[in-house]
Amino acid sequence: MTIYYTTVFFILVLEMISFGILVFPFPSYWRRAMLKFVSSSPLIAKAIRTLKIVFGFIFVLFIDAVNRLQRIDQDQKPEDASHPYHDYNYEASQKASKFYAQRNLYLTGFTLFLSLILERTSTLVIAMLKHEEELEYAKTEHASSKQDEKTLLNMEKSYEDEIKTLQNEVVQLQKKKGEYENLKQKIEQEAKEYHKLADERTKLDSTTI
Repeated sequence: MTIYYTTVFFILVLEMISFGILVFPFPSYWRRAMLKFVSSSPLIAKAIRTLKIVFGFIFVLFIDAVNRLQRIDQDQKPEDASHPYHDYNYEASQKASKFYAQRNLYLTGFTLFLSLILERTSTLVIAMLKHEEELEYAKTEHASSKQDEKTLLNMEKSYEDEIKTLQNEVVQLQKKKGEYENLKQKIEQEAKEYHKLADERTKLDSTTI
């Protein structure tokens, strides 16, 4: 193979390895760490831009392979019955050229096709991981809201208990206030009776004198 088709082959192997890593069931935090590194690394971004240019050249090689294969099919000589001999060298050369053209066609075509699959798969995986992060965040928020709700319920219960205690104290104070009013009235009545008896005694003493 020429150097550019060898480069295409190495790019194809790199794509296969990348695709295998992308679809391998790694733990979620490993996959997130790798994708964050890939999405945030400036070196990876430069490599992706360079690969896009390289894929442009690979597409040109793909078109060239298709054209060569068509030319080879058109250049094949039909067998002539007037010539008893057969040119095996020419036939072997044509078959070898056709084989190399087909090989280059499959190599470049599969490399381009796998690049599209790799890009689409990476987009889907990134979207899936984002949805997983959003789901985990929603679960955390839900758990936090449930904890806050539980705290509020406990506070409400404690306030209700305090209100009941205060209401009981108010009832007790009202009872004590009634007892105090009764005692006050009793003392006033006894004071009136005492003053009345004292007045009567004073009258009796003054009469006796």
